[in-house]
Amino acid sequence: MRRSIAWCLGNRPVVILFGVLFMAAGIVSIFRLNQELLPSVDFPSVYVVTSDPGANPAVADRDISVPLSSALNGLPHALHVFASSSQNFSEVVVQFTVDSSTKDDLDAVNQRLAQVQLAAGAGKPLAQTFSFSAAPSIIYSLAAADGNLSRATHEAQTVIAPALQGATGAAQVKVVGGEQNAITITLDPAKLAAHGLAPFQVAQALQADQVDVPAGESLNGNLVVPVEVVSTVHNAADLRAVPVGTGSQLSRSAPPSIVTLGDVASVQEAPAPVNGITRTDGLPSLSIQVIRDPSGNAISLSNDIRSRVAALRLDPSDRLSLIEDSATGIRASLNDLLLEGLLGALFAILAIFFFLRSLRATLVTAVSLPTSVLVALLGTAVGGFSLNILTLAGLTIAVGRIIDDAIVVLENSYRHLQKGEPPRLAALNGASEVSKAVISSTLTTVAVFLPIALVGGIISKFFLPFSITVTISLLASLLVALTLIPVLVSFFLQRRAALAEGRRDWSHRVYEPLLGWALSSRLTKTIVVVAATLLFALAVGLVASPLVAKNFFDFGSTEQLQGTVSLPPGTSSDQTIEQLKTFEDAAMADPDVKLVQVTVASSDYGGYTAGFSTNHARLLLLTRDKRRSSAVVNRLQQRLNVLYGIGNAQLAIASFGPSSNRFEARASGQDEQALRDASDLIVAKLQQDSELSDIQSDLAAAKPQLTVDVDPAKASARGLSPRVVAQLVSQALSAVPLGNLGGNGPPVSLRLDPASVTVDRLGALPVGPGAALKDVATITNQVAPDSINRRDGTRLVAVSAVINGADTNGISQRATASVQSVPLPAGVKLDTGGTSEDINQSFQSMFLAIGIAVAIVFIILVIFFRSVVTPFVILVSMPLALIGGIAALLVTHSALGLPALLGVLMVFGIVVSNAILLIDFAERARETQPTHDALLLAGATRLRPILMTAVATVVALLPVAVGLSTSGGGGLISQSLAVVVVGGLITSTVFTLVVVPVVYSLIARRGRVGAVAAIRDLDVEAPRGKAV
Repeated sequence: MRRSIAWCLGNRPVVILFGVLFMAAGIVSIFRLNQELLPSVDFPSVYVVTSDPGANPAVADRDISVPLSSALNGLPHALHVFASSSQNFSEVVVQFTVDSSTKDDLDAVNQRLAQVQLAAGAGKPLAQTFSFSAAPSIIYSLAAADGNLSRATHEAQTVIAPALQGATGAAQVKVVGGEQNAITITLDPAKLAAHGLAPFQVAQALQADQVDVPAGESLNGNLVVPVEVVSTVHNAADLRAVPVGTGSQLSRSAPPSIVTLGDVASVQEAPAPVNGITRTDGLPSLSIQVIRDPSGNAISLSNDIRSRVAALRLDPSDRLSLIEDSATGIRASLNDLLLEGLLGALFAILAIFFFLRSLRATLVTAVSLPTSVLVALLGTAVGGFSLNILTLAGLTIAVGRIIDDAIVVLENSYRHLQKGEPPRLAALNGASEVSKAVISSTLTTVAVFLPIALVGGIISKFFLPFSITVTISLLASLLVALTLIPVLVSFFLQRRAALAEGRRDWSHRVYEPLLGWALSSRLTKTIVVVAATLLFALAVGLVASPLVAKNFFDFGSTEQLQGTVSLPPGTSSDQTIEQLKTFEDAAMADPDVKLVQVTVASSDYGGYTAGFSTNHARLLLLTRDKRRSSAVVNRLQQRLNVLYGIGNAQLAIASFGPSSNRFEARASGQDEQALRDASDLIVAKLQQDSELSDIQSDLAAAKPQLTVDVDPAKASARGLSPRVVAQLVSQALSAVPLGNLGGNGPPVSLRLDPASVTVDRLGALPVGPGAALKDVATITNQVAPDSINRRDGTRLVAVSAVINGADTNGISQRATASVQSVPLPAGVKLDTGGTSEDINQSFQSMFLAIGIAVAIVFIILVIFFRSVVTPFVILVSMPLALIGGIAALLVTHSALGLPALLGVLMVFGIVVSNAILLIDFAERARETQPTHDALLLAGATRLRPILMTAVATVVALLPVAVGLSTSGGGGLISQSLAVVVVGGLITSTVFTLVVVPVVYSLIARRGRVGAVAAIRDLDVEAPRGKAV
């Protein structure tokens, strides 16, 4: 390495030029990086949604969910197949292993779906996947203050959407919801019976009348012209006059008479919802969603969309409101993390100046900060990663570490200047002397992040950009420290100034006697080791205790609130939206709420197609200040409980990731009554826990239904079969689409009068000539579940609860133990999930990553020190870091989650660097001195660089640790991580300077430590002390 450093010092202009070029390339890459809130992560599941208008949950389960689940079982890499059947819909979810290819999974699902033949009436299954990048980037709400949503829908489709479609980075602009004119034909069963007509006969007559087809070509003179046969029906009045039968069907003796549609039905043309009902601030509304191209820039897209919206000239009655813009969070995260990074860098530079008391030396060290960060940004762009809160958090955290290598090189070069060497020779000797320690320490720090990519799972996918960013910045700092820093030292540092500042400071006057005492006897060494062991045991005990809260991931607070309201099964969408009016008024009256949106019976869910029920409503609220969001949730949740009952309504702060406060118990079995009993027992047990709320079972709701039991013998006597009767009833009760009037006119649908669907009136429904439904079937009132769920073909009931408390893992484990104590009916199996399952899986992955990291660090140390025992001594510093890290979490009331475990990984890498610096010098010093003197010399010599790197890292991370971030973006990732690093580094630095030399001396007494390199010209006189 000495030759490489010498070459750099001999070609100083070239080194500086390359440094400038890399910085320039980094600056350019900033403007080319794709900017988004979260990395594009595909979740390992494929969702299959199938509609079947008119199908109840049992029918959807039998005719759709069960056949699809059977077909999708056994797919490669598939873990489970979940199915949920509700009114009109079936949703089947295939859960794959995390490391499988989402594209291959989707292709495999589609291939299986192509082989399935579903029952008549079922729609085509739609398979889709979910990823952050495919969700809408920008959502606007367009409300009609005049109540004319049809006009607003036309304006959205013809004015707004086309204006936004060409925006930079926009892949698609969708108009979701709204109204359009539609013609509804409502049949009267009594009039049908009076004329001897069945609903299917009316439908057939109308379909035959809706003619709009090409009929061939005709020769007109010398021209060949196409011939098209069209219907003369153009409006509702024309429809009423359409013949649908003759009176002869009623009685053979009566003279024939034409029966028109108006004789047996009412025909109305009126606005109808396109996809559910949405109200924003009490006004009918629709949504306009902008889907970002995966390669597009979220901020550029947002700027372009907002400028186009500002240029729109809309109807004065329209109210266009911004619901969501991912660029808002990105901008806030960028600003906050930039502020934290700049403050951290400033504090680190001030800390260096405090130790060196030289402006030139401080500025030389500070060069490594912008250079390393810009090179990291360049590497991020080359690697195809985006600029998101994970990469930004990585850069912010790295600021505290990337200056360390430069500090070590500069401090050692500074020491040689204090000896009297000329600047160029001091730079060469200083950098060469610590090159091995700097390289090994940086590689060990990098190594602790490598397991993130090796353990696999969602953690690897989610945190890989963070790890890559930190790794690139650390490698860049190593390159800068061994090339650019020596060149700058030779240019700017002066021997005379260094000589004037070469004096012992207070830290040496405190530390040297302490180290001398610790190494003075076997008793003092035992005291030190036992004290460190007890403190480590205490830290481990705190981790296992409820004093340190544990969660999956704290996503912080945002101004967006989301919730659901479930009304009794069978409630129509019109009744549901009307009953939500009371809550809307209460929410809009809240001074902290700026927008209230309620959606009922919409199949669009965040840009994805999903099943819906007319008795369920989705809530979306925006608060004026995210700091008040929690208080708003508490107030409005109480209001929801009063209005709709506890457990029937939920409101929570929106999360951009997996839920971190949810508990779920799942009971499976074949007997429905046993499952219902198990569900009741589990709900009752969970209700005893005061830290659980909104406890509900998906089996708790049941709705009334009419059951038609067809008698095969009676049906056969009238030339019918049970299947034909079922189809006739389905056609009668479902809204049968008949196409568009005149081809391009409003859609036409045929349905039976809902008020007529009673036992008596349904029994009078004609199903054939002279035959009513009651003649071939028995009709009874029954109750049926609102939804039917399955896992791998077995019936499943889920009981969920919201965890109220910081220690989500502790509460979840307590709830798990509680439900496991419930005596369940025979044949019912129980398992739990939610937050506890997420935490256990993520902790297992992170503990595996930590174990792999320790192994990799050990291997690197063995390679550099050519000894097995010396690396063991250095690794002693790792558990010492855990003491301060856990204490810091406890003091700051932070939870131990994924970011904190990442902090443990990072602090392990940093403290090992300090131990390497100390032991490397002691190893070389032992070639000429006894172990005791070598350790005292190493401690005295390496005290300042170790303190400088530790203090610089701590103060650089303080702005992050104290939570200056107001966006809730990158701070969510980096704050608890920084808390662990700061706490761990404070205690581990103290312990490394004392405990590591003590352990080294104990092992060295038995001759187990071998030196790897001779030290030449030791220029610091060994402090006096007792030799080992």
